[in-house]
Amino acid sequence: MFKKKIIIFFLCFLFFQNQFSMLVDAAECENFGIVVDKNYEPIIPLEKRNDLGIYWSYNWDKNNKKIKINRDKDKFPIIRFSLLEKKLIPGTIVKIFNGKVLSKIDDEDLLNLIANSSSAEIQFFNEKKIRKLEIVAKKYNYINFYLKDFVLNSINEVDPKDGFFSIDHQSIFEYKRPDLKAEGEFLSEFHCGDHHIKTKKLFYPETWLTLVQFEKDKDKTSESKFFSYYDGSTWLEIISNGLVNIRSKFDFSSFPFDTQVLKIQYQTDKLVSGEDGDEFDIFLISPDEEVFNSLNKYMNNNYLQEWKVTNTDVYSNFIETEEGAFDQLTLSITVQRNSNYYLFKIIIPVLLILAIAWCVLWIPTDEIEARLTTSIVSLLSLIAYNFVFQDDIPKLDILTSLDKFVLLSYLFCAIPIFTTIFLSRFVERNQKLASIRNRRIRIFGGAIYIFATITIFYPSL
Repeated sequence: MFKKKIIIFFLCFLFFQNQFSMLVDAAECENFGIVVDKNYEPIIPLEKRNDLGIYWSYNWDKNNKKIKINRDKDKFPIIRFSLLEKKLIPGTIVKIFNGKVLSKIDDEDLLNLIANSSSAEIQFFNEKKIRKLEIVAKKYNYINFYLKDFVLNSINEVDPKDGFFSIDHQSIFEYKRPDLKAEGEFLSEFHCGDHHIKTKKLFYPETWLTLVQFEKDKDKTSESKFFSYYDGSTWLEIISNGLVNIRSKFDFSSFPFDTQVLKIQYQTDKLVSGEDGDEFDIFLISPDEEVFNSLNKYMNNNYLQEWKVTNTDVYSNFIETEEGAFDQLTLSITVQRNSNYYLFKIIIPVLLILAIAWCVLWIPTDEIEARLTTSIVSLLSLIAYNFVFQDDIPKLDILTSLDKFVLLSYLFCAIPIFTTIFLSRFVERNQKLASIRNRRIRIFGGAIYIFATITIFYPSL
């Protein structure tokens, strides 16, 4: 009895402690909202930076499970883009920085060199020549959207006819709010939704961040925002969930042994130059290590039966157009079609029908009726079977590998009919000549069909 009272008391204590914590959290969030509503004036939440404006390309180190600076075969770093110096185009390889050979400098020190140098003399490869230039640090403003995680729950559909694929996902973006540093101190360590701010005076720059070429069903998607305060700064976290359809160009020329690259792309608004030409507003997207880990986990948890995920990658491109320069983050998923269905239910049955048709060439040339009957029945069987599987073949304006194979099989299924009709004129006059020509067609025709079939499918295998 005494033990039961202790257990009940302990459970009650936990319940009231949880309720008290919730009240404290609500009070913190309410105070944060009151202060924002009272003091805040809408401004763009830009961070200030004064450096050389060089950003390095990156890749994923699978062995050490971390992001590292992308380097060439000689371990010289590769530029993702340069904000201040147009000669340093994306992909430029930098060799020497203020007399230091960069192949001998690790990633952390390399980032510190860019951040802490007021000027630099750089040697770089351009058009297979080593060139030099001097660059001076300048002030600029920026917002860096951090993709903290991207959970791909499933790829639901790959539609070649309409040119899209559908995904069920969750994305988590976070960026710093320097405009709310003082107000954020009221949050302590709590997360508060943006609904605690009653007036809509806040400026949300994440509207400049878009998922490229997509359609979404508002009834199947949701978005929530949370403010938090840590490391002396206020942060805003945006969590998006749901189903989206992403436009994509597919290459089905190798169908059914095709491999597709599905690209999920986020893009910022264009880079904005200052009125005096000296300052810039730049909007960046940076992936966290957890994004790479989440995509790798999906490779082993793919529920799309028709496709197998063979590779995932995350990379950035700085795109310059007539409208301006954009930062683009691409999540690339390479999928390979599971082709056993087409192999066992289409290709092998077609080969079997064709083999029966081709066996006619082993029937004596004077058995014209038997040869024609077997050949025509085989051709009609192939035509009928084509109607059975035609719904399984994508209806495209190009000839896929399977289309070429079926057309080739039609042609060679008709050859025994043409051969029988052609040789019938020689049978009565010269049986031996008819048999010789029949054997040559049988051998060379079979060899040509096998070679043509291999030529069609080999590049895809």
